[in-house]
Amino acid sequence: MSDQQTADVNLADADERLEIVRSVWREVLGVTDVADDVTFFDQGGDSLRLVMLVERLNQTTGRALKTIDLFRAGTVRGHSDLLRTSDNPATTGFRGTTRSDLINAARSRKPQ
Repeated sequence: MSDQQTADVNLADADERLEIVRSVWREVLGVTDVADDVTFFDQGGDSLRLVMLVERLNQTTGRALKTIDLFRAGTVRGHSDLLRTSDNPATTGFRGTTRSDLINAARSRKPQ
């Protein structure tokens, strides 16, 4: 995606943000439909696809979302909210996220 295409993305518009995230999820998961409130992993995602998702969302939006943040947010709606609150330019896709960060995040999501 060119810089001009990235610049044309309107992340202030909630509907556009949701459609961007849905589109990238469909592409990464290889499906035709995704649910807004079901987690990435429950819709067939895995850790490798999550890294691909981060890279693709960052390419598309010009943001620098981190793998751990998408893991924690989990859903299309959650990822859309991250795009709304993230205003940093894309410099990296998943640098700074360690294996222990992912393990700790997974443990914090498990029901007690």
